[in-house]
Amino acid sequence: MAAGSPLNIIAAIGAYAAISREVGIPLRFPGGAERIGEATDARLIARAVEWAGNSEIASNQIYNITNGDVYIWHYVWPRVAELFDMEYGSPQPMSLAKLMPENAEVWSRIIEKHSLKNYSLAELIPSWRFADYIFGYGQRPNPHHMSNIKIRKHGFSDCIDTEQMVLELLQEMQSLRIIPR
Repeated sequence: MAAGSPLNIIAAIGAYAAISREVGIPLRFPGGAERIGEATDARLIARAVEWAGNSEIASNQIYNITNGDVYIWHYVWPRVAELFDMEYGSPQPMSLAKLMPENAEVWSRIIEKHSLKNYSLAELIPSWRFADYIFGYGQRPNPHHMSNIKIRKHGFSDCIDTEQMVLELLQEMQSLRIIPR
């Protein structure tokens, strides 16, 4: 888990959920309108690279690699609330880039209360703008998808369920004591 990466959406989800729970509010999806998205797990990329390195057909080829499914954040959010043992509320568009930095003291209390690794909120998530972008806050639905048909036709058929991936990565961050259970 890359603490301090401005592109770590999992850390942003975990910190946002933990802060919401700590202040006693339900977990609300903070983004915009429903839109279909795709994700790519680094573990899947690693397996694709290994496959390509051992596959003659992959020589000098360029491939798109995605998890192989599509998702809508609105439908993932209730499962995140369940993981954090908290109520799920209806979506409420809001800028996490504006809201979350104001919660640095709440995050410090969470660290102490749950004996977490001592990453300040700013160290864990240096920029919340990426979360606003990924969740579609202030944006019109503009799905962008990549075809991974070529890699499938060439023999790489591995895939990952995106919703399960999000939950597993959050659980890993919990196990590493970066975010609370």
